[in-house]
Amino acid sequence: MNTEHENAVENVAENSAENAAKAAAPSLATIREGNGYLKVGDVGNSVVTCRKLLNSKGYSCNTTSTTYDATLRDVVKKFQAAMGLTSDGALGQATLAVLEDTQSATGWFSNGTVSITAGKLARMGFGKMVLKPANVAKLNEACNAYALNSKTKVRHFLAQGMAETDKGATFMEYGYKPGVAGTADYAPYYGAGFLQLTWDYEYKDFQTYMKDVKKINDPKIVTPPLYATQYVANTYPFESAGWFWNVYKDLNTKIVSWASLSAEETVKKVTDVVRGTTSGYKTRLTYYEKAKQIFQ
Repeated sequence: MNTEHENAVENVAENSAENAAKAAAPSLATIREGNGYLKVGDVGNSVVTCRKLLNSKGYSCNTTSTTYDATLRDVVKKFQAAMGLTSDGALGQATLAVLEDTQSATGWFSNGTVSITAGKLARMGFGKMVLKPANVAKLNEACNAYALNSKTKVRHFLAQGMAETDKGATFMEYGYKPGVAGTADYAPYYGAGFLQLTWDYEYKDFQTYMKDVKKINDPKIVTPPLYATQYVANTYPFESAGWFWNVYKDLNTKIVSWASLSAEETVKKVTDVVRGTTSGYKTRLTYYEKAKQIFQ
């Protein structure tokens, strides 16, 4: 039989272990950037906010507790499953984006103006890089600046970008390494941005456009060559994509001319223009159909 002293020691040990398992919850700003997530054991005001957001979406949970406990994890799992997200119970960037989205299914497009939310992009399946608040703003700016003024055009743009960025995971082609020439035929100008600008002549034409039309004289778009890919990916991920789409490839006009074709045939043609081949168009067709579901 344990003595009173032994019991006290055991209780202290148990409490210490429980407290050690607890951690300060990351802020909502950190989660929005994709640099943190809420998990069981986290404690903080961001937990309370997320509890309230879940309640506002019809998922009942205690709105005063500051602890992310197993019960809350299970509620989050249900919400994630219903929204088509990865149902792991961790409240990260994508889940928060959907929780914070109050826009209707059709509210993202009005009178030719695009105002896409991170929540809708998350439901389509986009990941960290695209979901960052600053990049969501840049995406909308590019859509509106480069005449993506119909739902069909935007859906095609998103479907192609989904494939080109590996579902929003990166704005730089995986084979690229900053400061290294590489062995690809188009090296060192690897794929950069939402639509993976590639080859030296595309970079040079984009630089010329930015200088002559946008009045932005930025030599770093081209030089030094070994870092141009990194620079364009970080600085102009959506500007370069909008230019490539509407100015360089005239895809807005082409899509209008293909209006009588089936979705599959149109995606096939768009893929050929973007990639220079129709290879892989069926994956992009899947993304296009998903875009139609989310962006109504």
